[in-house]
Amino acid sequence: MILKLIIFAAIGIFIYKLMGGKLPSVGMKSKPKVKKNPDSDTLVECSKCGTYVTIEEATLINGKYYCDECV
Repeated sequence: MILKLIIFAAIGIFIYKLMGGKLPSVGMKSKPKVKKNPDSDTLVECSKCGTYVTIEEATLINGKYYCDECV
């Protein structure tokens, strides 16, 4: 009887690890979506001088933000 319990526990652990260590979520809500567009009042740092300016005041060049004085 104990041998059967150990075998079933080992099979259960194997299946658990096979699924990535996560149990399937039934009825759970999905993760909240992240906003891709930042708000207009979000501050970013200038890559050249280090000052913080809003997204509206910053200039995006090659993936980096620059303030109006450094452009």
